[in-house]
Amino acid sequence: MLAFLIWALSGKNNSLSLPEQFMTTIALSALLLTVFPQVSVAQSVEIYSTPQQALEIKHQIQNLEAGPPAYPRDTEDTKIFTLRNYLISKNSPLADHVEMLLLQPNWKLILAISHAESNMCKRELGHNCWGIGGGNHRKYPSYNEAIADANKVISRYVNKGYDTPEEMLRTYVGWNNPTWVIATNNILNQLEQLEL
Repeated sequence: MLAFLIWALSGKNNSLSLPEQFMTTIALSALLLTVFPQVSVAQSVEIYSTPQQALEIKHQIQNLEAGPPAYPRDTEDTKIFTLRNYLISKNSPLADHVEMLLLQPNWKLILAISHAESNMCKRELGHNCWGIGGGNHRKYPSYNEAIADANKVISRYVNKGYDTPEEMLRTYVGWNNPTWVIATNNILNQLEQLEL
């Protein structure tokens, strides 16, 4: 920038000699530092304000050198980790209740039906994400209690041989709703792709 300024001040044919250009650059730099003293301060800031900050930076560098974070090796921990991240990606409040979900034998259907009924609990009343109770909508004090009851309700259908959305549709929903089947199967397929 200073070179451009010198060129502009000296005219188009640049009549200043090299020593004159050098002296002009020094003079303009001194003027710049006088008018804008913070420019010189920006160059002299200490890298580490405290020993603690230096230590934190050292640990961060060591962590970077160690490679990416290790994923859980245990199958159950991997399942929890994967399912929680999946539910977080869906902005589902069920992400905080993954352990309770996985304790249920029909957890995949619980999730799939919650998607069809309440967009994975984003639109629910009284923690009831499954439409349990129909017109007499049940309310629960917590998601954990709702999940346990949803498993009981879904187990009744599964025990009668209705273990797919298509088979559950007429009795669970009460009418022919192909959108419900599509939404439920969509989640079951996603869970299968995640190898859950």
